[in-house]
Amino acid sequence: MRKRPFELWLIWQNVETRQRYHIGKLFHEDGVYTFSYERQGYRRRLEEAMEQGYRPHLAFPEINKTYTSQKLFGPFARRLPDSRRPDYSYVLQKLGLSNDCTEMDMLRATGGILATDSYEFVSPILVEQNSFNYDFYVAGWRYYKGDKVLNQLQVGDSIEFTLDPENVHDHRAVEVHTQSGDKLGFIPAFYSGWMFEIIAKNCSYEAKVEAIHPLAVDHRKVSISIVGEVNRSVDIQEVLEDKDELRVIMY
Repeated sequence: MRKRPFELWLIWQNVETRQRYHIGKLFHEDGVYTFSYERQGYRRRLEEAMEQGYRPHLAFPEINKTYTSQKLFGPFARRLPDSRRPDYSYVLQKLGLSNDCTEMDMLRATGGILATDSYEFVSPILVEQNSFNYDFYVAGWRYYKGDKVLNQLQVGDSIEFTLDPENVHDHRAVEVHTQSGDKLGFIPAFYSGWMFEIIAKNCSYEAKVEAIHPLAVDHRKVSISIVGEVNRSVDIQEVLEDKDELRVIMY
């Protein structure tokens, strides 16, 4: 794969419905940070989020503008652990990071989550020709068997998915299971349309436990990584620009 800019998706959650939306993209390339809103597509993107009550961040008020900076934007930098903390090295260790990690590495690992708002950074789906890879934290963790089997999970364990087209909240829902059949939750909705098609079209892929954080909040406890190949029968752009007007999903 060619060298890519470091990219993260910015997710906003409606605190009333618990729905999450991919509303923006943050890039870092050649020392320059770039932020823009995600205006392409509808399902789980900015347009649907604004219909559900989202308003642009005060620091980025213009939805059609591409913002650039030589350093990480202040509203995002404030989401990182303070390097002056006496336990900073320990914090990095718990996140699986080294002392020379970048700010983007930390945003990816922590999600940039604050108790005062509903933003979160996640990894994008990276597609190069017919290969793809991405990772995600299991959604819906609190409702299923995750905590009961957490001490049995290990990094590198294989993970299985099950399509759930009869799900009343999301007809493209994808369940996440351990090899022994324990349901951990779901693939987050902003990824599920993609993975639903990958599985339905019998594309080859491998899913494994990427990281485990037992003390983290529910939706950051277990990270799953996926690598795979896209069949020619899959229209990648059609999947990424899915127009389904889904309104409610449980997290």
